[in-house]
Amino acid sequence: MLLQENFDKVDEKGFAAKALLHPKIELVKGVGPDGSNAIRVAYVGYERGSERVVLRYPLSSAVNEATLSFDVKFAKDFQWVLGGKLHGLGPKHPVTGGKARRPDGWSARIMFMPEGRCRTYLYDQDKMKKWGVGEATAQPVFTAGQWHHVVLQVSLNSPGELNGFARIFVDGKVVMVTENVVFRGVGGSDTKIQQFLFSTFHGGSSPKWAPRDRQGDPMTVYAYFDNFLVIKGIHENNIGQSNPRFKP
Repeated sequence: MLLQENFDKVDEKGFAAKALLHPKIELVKGVGPDGSNAIRVAYVGYERGSERVVLRYPLSSAVNEATLSFDVKFAKDFQWVLGGKLHGLGPKHPVTGGKARRPDGWSARIMFMPEGRCRTYLYDQDKMKKWGVGEATAQPVFTAGQWHHVVLQVSLNSPGELNGFARIFVDGKVVMVTENVVFRGVGGSDTKIQQFLFSTFHGGSSPKWAPRDRQGDPMTVYAYFDNFLVIKGIHENNIGQSNPRFKP
């Protein structure tokens, strides 16, 4: 077990304690998919989409393969707009935010997309690219107002080889696979998976990504998260599921 957090008990050294220090994250009792506690994230619209809610939390060890799972419910009035980021995994020094690619840096996250679709969002070693790369689902996989169970499997490439991959499962079904990924250009412990990237916001780098009210002004929307789990290796797609109705 590299990380586990269900927000039912807040350990002062655990992820929940760090997350709840963020001004846009709050604990909400009894709203999780299994009736337990969950957290609510506020997506506050502004000129670059919605304000960034980003945390990095170290895993208990560094590995070449890992499986992240969590539950998410986008509120009924959630606006997908042009899309935005969801959580993922990274090395000691992740690359995100349009920063230059580095041989020892990479990241693997999920994006929510218009109509509730999703995509892989990967910073690899393609130095011709400024932003993350990946592939999007053709059909919606998220429904606003409903809990979903999400799994991200990440397998790093051997340095110099095209053998990395990322897979996304939603509610027990594979929805996207991105293969032949060169996450890292060199080896070494710093390039291994060793951080949980809590990363969620609309954007994007312009106002067109922002959620808006009927008057066209930026507004705040919400999503709920629960049952974060990161395990070493590539595991079955129902890992960490707390609600039996999600199981295939």
